[in-house]
Amino acid sequence: MHNSRIDKLTKEYRPELNGLRGLAVLLVLFYHLEFEWMKGGFLGVDIFLVISGYFISRNILVDVQLNLFTYSRFYTKRIRRLFPALLLTIILTMAAGYMLFAPGDYQRLGLSSFFSTVSASNFFFWSEAGYFDGSTIAKPLLHMWSLSLEEQFYLIWPFLLVTAFGLYRKRLLFFILTGVLLSLFSAEILFAVDRSAVFYLIPFRMFEFMLGAACIWFERASYAKLNKFKHDFLFSLGLVLMILPSIYFSQHTKLPGFLSLIPCGGAMFVIIGGKKAFLNRLLSNKIVEYIGKASYSIYLVHWPLIVFYTYVTLTDFSIYEQVVLGLLSIGLGFLMWHYIENTFRYPRKKNMKFDPAWIIVLVIVTGICLFSKVTYESGGFVSRFTGELFMSNEELLENRKNYWMETYSNNGILKGELDEGHVIVLGNSHAIDLIYALRFNGFDGKITSLQSGSRCYNFGSPEQKIDSDFCKTRKSQNLKAQEWGQVDAVYVHDDWPILDIPDFRIAIREIKSKTNAPIYVFGPKIRYTENVPDIVRMSKSIVPEVINEYARKYSELATKQKINNALANEFESNIYYHENQIRYIDLLHLQGGKELDEFEIVAPDNLEFLYFDGGHLTQRGSKQLGKRMKTNHPYLFDTKMIMNE
Repeated sequence: MHNSRIDKLTKEYRPELNGLRGLAVLLVLFYHLEFEWMKGGFLGVDIFLVISGYFISRNILVDVQLNLFTYSRFYTKRIRRLFPALLLTIILTMAAGYMLFAPGDYQRLGLSSFFSTVSASNFFFWSEAGYFDGSTIAKPLLHMWSLSLEEQFYLIWPFLLVTAFGLYRKRLLFFILTGVLLSLFSAEILFAVDRSAVFYLIPFRMFEFMLGAACIWFERASYAKLNKFKHDFLFSLGLVLMILPSIYFSQHTKLPGFLSLIPCGGAMFVIIGGKKAFLNRLLSNKIVEYIGKASYSIYLVHWPLIVFYTYVTLTDFSIYEQVVLGLLSIGLGFLMWHYIENTFRYPRKKNMKFDPAWIIVLVIVTGICLFSKVTYESGGFVSRFTGELFMSNEELLENRKNYWMETYSNNGILKGELDEGHVIVLGNSHAIDLIYALRFNGFDGKITSLQSGSRCYNFGSPEQKIDSDFCKTRKSQNLKAQEWGQVDAVYVHDDWPILDIPDFRIAIREIKSKTNAPIYVFGPKIRYTENVPDIVRMSKSIVPEVINEYARKYSELATKQKINNALANEFESNIYYHENQIRYIDLLHLQGGKELDEFEIVAPDNLEFLYFDGGHLTQRGSKQLGKRMKTNHPYLFDTKMIMNE
């Protein structure tokens, strides 16, 4: 590291690195096509970031050494390289969305197109990420987050690299590796605090770009010290380190963070050892090389194509559909690469003092932003459809917002008269359904809401191992709440994504140890595999009975019924619950009737949605459920009755 000079750097074409781009885009494509054997294909994005860091840094340093580097020249090249295909993709996506999307979905697309156009879509998707983040079925520009990340890198990295080169030329590698460590440790430490921020934002992804930059020094050292066999070993090891995680990692793997070093290290080994490796023919052959050349366009077109197809069909892919969509993505990507990327990448006239590409791009960007603004403000051009079929986006948004803690803790829904009683409602986001059901049906007492966390079940157990610390902390905080000894009753409600009876018993005993008040455990509600607004749209009907019947094929009835039966049996067979005033409330039969065949996703009188996604109730849905609760269990709404129950 002491010798970090970078003498005699030259620009050179390396076909195996275009092949590496091709491998990266294929990993992403296979992942998005939902091939079961490619659960970690999203790591293709991480590989892209390493490649970008390498090429951009190398090109900047070559130009700096030759005294050719200027910021205007650099950014003009970036604009010509990236924006023609990017802007065309956004325009075509908006056009397709106009024809296919429901108003609420199109309004949201307008917002995401605005942020994608100004290279800030990663901030947009981060801002709405997390448990309440809607289905990707209506997000054809979701993949733009990584492109915005790259564009932000291009915005800040030249200034950092050129400045560091001027001030610390002999310590430049040390500067880069220090940046790698700062970014990497920040991602690892903050993952448990804000997983979405770590995933989407550039400070926590910067290490991947900088690892690519570090390859400039490592490859030079490898040329001097390693023989051909060792280059082949590095190259082969790199392929293994990229491909195996793409097969065995999943969305539940703790990424980005230390584990990112596996695929990123693999990309580095291919860059470092690939030039002199005999095996580089695996990536430098013409097929993979040309896929790599068109990788940017393939990446741009593949996701909107998949989203729109899924939006229209609302079904899982067959193997035939996976193959056809994959080939279409590659074919359309090649067309855009040939006719758009290559056409606009280089100016027709050289040595121009001012490149008109700046003006043209600015005009198109302004036009897209204005249209996006109109799309958003018009509610997604509601006039395209009859209003009966859709709850307005404002109503859906308001219902969705009611589930954010800062909303329901400040909108008065928890306030009440202590004279009318005091209850704790404990659970994840679905417990908020219960809060609204109580309040909309005459419960006037005070409500204390204790949130177990969106990624936790059984009121504090993690669904995934990576959430263990988060769930443990949240559970501990809840059990320390001062209100346990002051309440008349405790209501606990969960979505019950997992049923673990032994763990449930532990959780209930921990709760009971904090209070002498009766405890009511509310079982699962019916939920759906797709968002209810999408199911309504796909039903192509405005008749409530037809819509509700159509929705049955998307319900998770079998799963929820199995959990409900197991919980009911647990309460019937275990005397502990009876002795300690712990009761079970069967919500599934309240919703679906005795035969579990009366479930509704829209109100029978006016087509109002009863759900705003696949599992959370709208205010109308909560009110309807609460009405049935009050008819069957009136004591839940009157703490005086609870004490006598």
